[in-house]
Amino acid sequence: MEVHHFSHEHPLILDRVDDSGETCNACSRPIFDQGLACSSCGFLLHVKCAMLPRKLSHHLHPQHPLTLVFDPSQDSESLKCSVSGRTHPGFRYRCNECKYNIDVNCFSKNQMLIPDVSVEKETRKLQHFSHNHPLRLSYLANQSERNCYFCRLPVSGPAYCCTECRDFTLHKSCSQLPQYFKEHPFHPSHTLRFLHQSPYPALCDACRKTIVGLEYHCNICNFDLDLTCLSISSSLRHKIHSHPLYYFEDTKLDISCASCNEKCRESVYRCVPCNYNVHSTCLQFPKTVKHKHHQHTLTLMDSVIKEDSVLCFCESCKKRISQKQQIYYCTECKYGVHLECVAAEDYPDPGRLLEEIKNSQAEAEVLVNKLKQEVNSLSEQLQAVAGRQSSISDLQSKLQDRLKARA
Repeated sequence: MEVHHFSHEHPLILDRVDDSGETCNACSRPIFDQGLACSSCGFLLHVKCAMLPRKLSHHLHPQHPLTLVFDPSQDSESLKCSVSGRTHPGFRYRCNECKYNIDVNCFSKNQMLIPDVSVEKETRKLQHFSHNHPLRLSYLANQSERNCYFCRLPVSGPAYCCTECRDFTLHKSCSQLPQYFKEHPFHPSHTLRFLHQSPYPALCDACRKTIVGLEYHCNICNFDLDLTCLSISSSLRHKIHSHPLYYFEDTKLDISCASCNEKCRESVYRCVPCNYNVHSTCLQFPKTVKHKHHQHTLTLMDSVIKEDSVLCFCESCKKRISQKQQIYYCTECKYGVHLECVAAEDYPDPGRLLEEIKNSQAEAEVLVNKLKQEVNSLSEQLQAVAGRQSSISDLQSKLQDRLKARA
């Protein structure tokens, strides 16, 4: 059973829930036995909460109809229940005319029966290399006070949580980091291994910042890399250097720019294996470019305009654009992209190209199989028509023979 619910972008399936009682994102109450779960991000609903009607009339607010809504990112005043006065981030019935709210816990009289359907296989558990206990994918509200064990940042949205160690939580994205990293562009010669704690006071060899806690380490040459630098993926190809350059917003490096010979610690493009460093402003770029994903000419800008939140994320790779970073921008459409995302069109990433080729091949196979099925279906229909025509011909021959016999 797969359900497409208005409150969530991914499909939900009926899933078995452990006896510990995971929390429903609609009513914040525990779920026992089974619930509707998202296998992509851990979003979870009671079946009865998922089956609440979208619109209804209620005796507590008879003058207007109420609509079921879910938007936990709203301010606390918008999330406050008009009956209990409590702030509730889950489902609530709302009157759009007079801003009246009833959270689902105050709407407890509407109890729905659970349908008799089969339970899908458990898909939300993970045995991660960093922890002894199994982790379960959950969807945490914005008000969660948990921090990710890997990156130490606050957690909201999809995350893997340990039901035995209540404080152990991983962002879903952090949980996908490997235990071993082969041929990392910052240290391609050896494999890097995940460590809970460095065996010595360590500095990241990419940014020279102090590493606190988790890191990736090379046992052969004592190369250390923090999680932030490990996750830098976008690279810039430029004629000034033969290798890809990676952008660092700020570092603790005591280095000089290869172009102007001035000290550079902020907004620097860097080739870590070569220790080649250059200010982003020292690199030469065209003042205007045409980007294949946008209809207008993009103009080179020195930095992101802080007041314009549209510019915070690159429209091409969907990653954050630093306030200190040059970008290409269309003022008419408020469309901004990283320099490396535009330059990547001239220097395609082989890995990305291979992935696009594989995706195209898979799509082509699906189309071919679909065409084969249609051809087979048409062939069967033609055979059926031919059989009918043959039967009609036989009947016509028999009829003619009878007419001749009578004559």
